[in-house]
Amino acid sequence: MSKVSLYGFNNLTKSLSFSLYRLHYVGDGIAYQDYINTTFNADKLNRLLTKICDVIGGNILNIAKQDYQPHGASVTLMISEEAQPSVSNLTHAHSHVAHLDKSHLCIHTYPDDAPQEDIAIFRADIELSTCGVISPLKVLSFVIEAFNADVVDIDYRVRGMTRNTHGTKIFTIDHLNQLSDFLSSGIKDNFNLDEHSVKNKNIFHTRLARKKVILDNHLFGISDSHLTKTEKNTLSKQISHEIRQLFFHSE
Repeated sequence: MSKVSLYGFNNLTKSLSFSLYRLHYVGDGIAYQDYINTTFNADKLNRLLTKICDVIGGNILNIAKQDYQPHGASVTLMISEEAQPSVSNLTHAHSHVAHLDKSHLCIHTYPDDAPQEDIAIFRADIELSTCGVISPLKVLSFVIEAFNADVVDIDYRVRGMTRNTHGTKIFTIDHLNQLSDFLSSGIKDNFNLDEHSVKNKNIFHTRLARKKVILDNHLFGISDSHLTKTEKNTLSKQISHEIRQLFFHSE
């Protein structure tokens, strides 16, 4: 196996992790599981990781992927660093892992096996850890939009050190105050944000919850035209309640 050459190695490790939640009112549980397995299978997640790698400046070296029964998938990408293209080139994209030459990218999905009151919660966990000049922060809005998430937990931390041309130690290169600095205006307009930062330790946490429930976006296997006004109001309140629970981590 040939070795990948490392140029200007930077051992600042920048780790970005997401927990993304989508909520659906499920009219047909079996059809919903089929939908999840089709929409978030290994091939689809492979495309998503490929787009994420494009944004952060990754060149794919190798791909391994596997779907599971009854649901779930894993994908591994080996990638090296390259020039960074624009986020505008991206389009939409179970479990998924990508390794850069100095970094790694993992995605796992967790479909809801036991929806309560017919509300299913789909969760995807993503962790992106990079070294070198590439930064994971530019994919923040893209990942949230790609999963059409209703609730998101984001953690970002920087570890290690590098040096400038004078030999001085450097412990961060992002110079951010909070993660929302890197979110699009559309994301910030449509989500409530709760943010906590420990800047002197390079630890940042942001939690997001969708402000407005548009019921049609949460219905699966049923149209809102088949629901009475009372049923629509009840469902909207149920989904809003679930979103609040996920946002506040409380009953």
